[in-house]
Amino acid sequence: MKLEFTTCMPGNTRLILLFSGWSTSVALYSGIEKPGWDTAVVTDYSDLQFPAEVLSGYSTIYLYCWSLGVWAASRVIPADKITMAFAVNGTENPVDDRYGIPEKIFHGTAAGLDERTLYKFRRRMLGKSQETDIAALSADSLPPVKFKHELEYIAGMAQIPSDNSPICWRRVYIGDQDMIFPPQNQHRAWRHISERCREIYVCEGEPHYISLKRIVDTTIPDTCKVGQRFEDSSDSYDSNALAQLRIAEKLTGMLRTSDVAPRPSVLEIGQGTGLFTKLYAKVINPASIEFVDIYQTPRLNVADKEIYHVEDAEIWMEKHKATFDLLVSASTIQWFRNPIRFFENGSRLLNKDGILVCSTFLPGTLDIFDRFRPSPMLYIRKDELIEAAGRWFGNVETEEFKIELTFSDAKKALLHLNHTGVGGSFGRFASLREVVKSISTQNGDVSLTFNALCIKVYNRK
Repeated sequence: MKLEFTTCMPGNTRLILLFSGWSTSVALYSGIEKPGWDTAVVTDYSDLQFPAEVLSGYSTIYLYCWSLGVWAASRVIPADKITMAFAVNGTENPVDDRYGIPEKIFHGTAAGLDERTLYKFRRRMLGKSQETDIAALSADSLPPVKFKHELEYIAGMAQIPSDNSPICWRRVYIGDQDMIFPPQNQHRAWRHISERCREIYVCEGEPHYISLKRIVDTTIPDTCKVGQRFEDSSDSYDSNALAQLRIAEKLTGMLRTSDVAPRPSVLEIGQGTGLFTKLYAKVINPASIEFVDIYQTPRLNVADKEIYHVEDAEIWMEKHKATFDLLVSASTIQWFRNPIRFFENGSRLLNKDGILVCSTFLPGTLDIFDRFRPSPMLYIRKDELIEAAGRWFGNVETEEFKIELTFSDAKKALLHLNHTGVGGSFGRFASLREVVKSISTQNGDVSLTFNALCIKVYNRK
């Protein structure tokens, strides 16, 4: 195996790790980058020697694997190092009549590989894509004999059971026009290990080659753009954030029935306009609050001492060790790249008797727009959040509820989202006219669904 960093900056604690498709080079993935993240690409599966030590410096690792890269990653990547793993048109069984590429086809491809057959293989990978895409797939290409030996090695190793810790795949992407890994075999393979496959997403009309850049862009939120949208909507937020207000009221109710220290010191993550802040401050009368948000928010003047940090909250939490009586966050951590780690960092920032109260959204939220995205929004399941919280706190209390907002027409629903900073999450992938037409019902009404989860944890372990 060969690992090459395409972006690497001192101080970065997040890594995008790409396991390439067979016969492609690093050049195909050169445009995949995110601010604050390093990016590394693994190629050449003619051996299974992976330098696992390079992962040790990262607190958050997103793993993206395409085609035979799914199998290669499953053999060498320590599962406990991965924050989220994504598989694209591949399985853990690359040479298999039921779960992978049929054996006769795989061995036949290896046996007859030359310049002509490699070109035909790449055409099948691309489906109906344009001829110019071949140049991207074959950039810096090695001689066919090298790829032939690689296939022979994979075929041999695929018959040997793996002793690597199994990866839990957050989402699997299957192109329904894949002519390399039969889609029916992919579905069968992932259903066979359904306990390690959280979600299958079918990419309609997509061939074997699916742009990893597009998938990375839709699974790693751009915090700068998220912050800008919320900042732009700050004047209209409070009067339109109906769902967020109900959540803030639920969280305030949790605090009202909690044994919060008198005049507590508070850390709030993602205060925004202070919709939640103004509610809980009346209940607990805080002596001090430290606020952390991605953009400059107005001063709220609800505590004797207030400190404002304009910073990525995940990074801020990782590098601070201050002790607070209370940590609160409303409708924010769903934007985190590593929401599971939020509870670990929260336990370190609270004193022994401290309390953490937060909310997030669950799968199904705003799913009316999923068809307009290259892939649905990522939301962590309730059971995963409870498990993560339970690792660091002795008591975990939750309240799950659904909020339905109904509008008389699609344009009003979209305008509502814009007024709360959520608008734009689909606009780059579909025209406004297409969205309006598709989500409108016969009578014109449009309902937006928010699946909310409020969490209270205490008794730090």
